[in-house]
Amino acid sequence: MRYFDNNDVTNLHLMLLYENKNKRNNIIIDIINDGLKNGCLCIYASVDTDNTTSISLIDNLSSRIINYEENIQNGNLQFINFKPYYESALKGDLALFEKLKIELERTLSKRLSEGKKDKIIVFSDVACTLSENRHFNECIGLEKWSQDVHSDWIRNNKEIAIVCPHPNYIFNEDSLQDIKNKISGFHDTTINIENEYSLQSFNLITKNRNFDLVNYEQTIKTMEDIKYNFMEEHKNIINIFYSIFSKRLDEMIYHNLNDSKIREEHSNLHSNTNRSRIDNQINTTKIINGIIDKNLDTFLKSIEFAHKFYFDVVQSYYNYIKMMKNSSYK
Repeated sequence: MRYFDNNDVTNLHLMLLYENKNKRNNIIIDIINDGLKNGCLCIYASVDTDNTTSISLIDNLSSRIINYEENIQNGNLQFINFKPYYESALKGDLALFEKLKIELERTLSKRLSEGKKDKIIVFSDVACTLSENRHFNECIGLEKWSQDVHSDWIRNNKEIAIVCPHPNYIFNEDSLQDIKNKISGFHDTTINIENEYSLQSFNLITKNRNFDLVNYEQTIKTMEDIKYNFMEEHKNIINIFYSIFSKRLDEMIYHNLNDSKIREEHSNLHSNTNRSRIDNQINTTKIINGIIDKNLDTFLKSIEFAHKFYFDVVQSYYNYIKMMKNSSYK
């Protein structure tokens, strides 16, 4: 079963949440096969490639990867022992990763000079192993570094994708939700491979990602400007309504108090301060309750209209984004 369409992961720093390692491996094989079909360099960088499980792991992969031997010989498929990288990350030392970054950039340039596809997909399970062993600070540090590097690649038109699996079962504790969210925040996209809806949504979104980077950045800037201007305008309108309403209430209050009869009654009320305070509290509560009861239907309708307003605004905003993206493809 194929989980992703071609080029889905290109240009992504992708977090894969999984419960079952076999399903995770199926996803990875799917990504590798799609990458190889499209001429990408696929790199399988795993902490497990230097232990006794590596033989069965690589055998399992080799039997299911298309044209395995040919792709190895042609340099389109590579395996890297990431155990030293894991040990360095445990110490907070990312020098090996910095070196790998430079090597990947050189490899990308070399492939371009050879007329090969200028795309690399790296599957790395160092951060996965860190979170699996509950070294969360080290994991967060590595993922932040990876996201910074990946963002730099995007800015410089270097198509190097990073795929990071993470064991979702590790984060089942409520106390670890913030850590999970923080790790997820250092990725472009997070999908739960156990959730069919998450997979379908990911495929739907990534089908529409392959437009020019300059247009993409301009689209994002335009949408941010629209959002900012809309929210500012909306705030100004609300403030105007608030000001008008407040002014009208003040006029009603002071107009009534200026009436001689009202002034006399108001003065008599203050003859007994304690009673006045009690009466005032009771009367205020009665007035507020009366106003709310009398206008409750209108209030509820206003909430419904406000809900519809914001829903329609979000939908219109979404439609406009789609329109801009579609125009960018042409």
